[in-house]
Amino acid sequence: MTFIASVIAKEGVAIVADSFGTTLEHSLNEKTFLDYIAEADDKTNIPIQELIELFEKKPSYTRNYVDKLFRFSKYSAITFTGAVYINGKEIKEIVKSISTTMDTDNDAHNAKELEAVLTEFCDLLKVEVIEHAKTRNLTPTDLIFSNFNLSTNKPQIYVIKINAVDKDNFDPEAEDLITFAEQSHLGIVTDGQNNFVERLIFGSLVDKIGTVKNELIDHVIEVLALEGEQRDKLIESIQDFEFLKKTVVDDMFSIKFRELSLQEALDLAALLIKIVMDIQVYTEKIPTVGGLIRLAVIHEERGFEWISGHKLVPSNII
Repeated sequence: MTFIASVIAKEGVAIVADSFGTTLEHSLNEKTFLDYIAEADDKTNIPIQELIELFEKKPSYTRNYVDKLFRFSKYSAITFTGAVYINGKEIKEIVKSISTTMDTDNDAHNAKELEAVLTEFCDLLKVEVIEHAKTRNLTPTDLIFSNFNLSTNKPQIYVIKINAVDKDNFDPEAEDLITFAEQSHLGIVTDGQNNFVERLIFGSLVDKIGTVKNELIDHVIEVLALEGEQRDKLIESIQDFEFLKKTVVDDMFSIKFRELSLQEALDLAALLIKIVMDIQVYTEKIPTVGGLIRLAVIHEERGFEWISGHKLVPSNII
């Protein structure tokens, strides 16, 4: 688990990432098991399959110092959440290798169209994912690609998504295996353990509206026993976003951020991760965001610069 964020400013992008790596394990909660036993008709012969289905994948323990924020080129950086390793390599090493292959330190690289850069990056990343899928599954993994575009003189943020991989049902030609999309219009892009922060910034409707629509459709169809043309008309009507658009947009932009300086963007990025770290103390789950916090910026003139979390510090053991 992790928390990463990129915040757009007038003169660049501020970036933050924690360094916790969380191991997930299947476990059975005692209360869940006792509730199941209490409701079971036959308490002496429990079907194995039903028992297996009671297990849930939950965070088990964390380790520190996982690098999740790194320079890609002079004017771009990458953060990630999801799998720490792909094809037996840390994602940081994969990104470093791709950066070398693409010769990102060459001035000509900065003149390329960003979408062409991202397409090449994803193609090289896909090679690693395909090799990984020969022997192992892969959890969904997101990368936030932050960049200052010298051609347009504007900061940009893209999200690269690697879909979950099931090695036994893997299609290396799947178009949605790795995709990318620009998210610069949001101004603030977060990922990982970001539910609380996203609701704070963008409201709660935008992420759940599709689920609410589907549940409403199913409920109305069942209660009114709709069939045929009436059923189709109901589905089409509720799935049409227009009648909910204003409500969702008003909720999404209830907090309107003004144009930020780079220092303000950096402070906001730090605030967002602090909110996540502080709120998790009061939840039932083990802390999954924390450890060494890395902060960096991409400045319109100077390019990528570390702010904190990138240097070794004196040991506090002795």
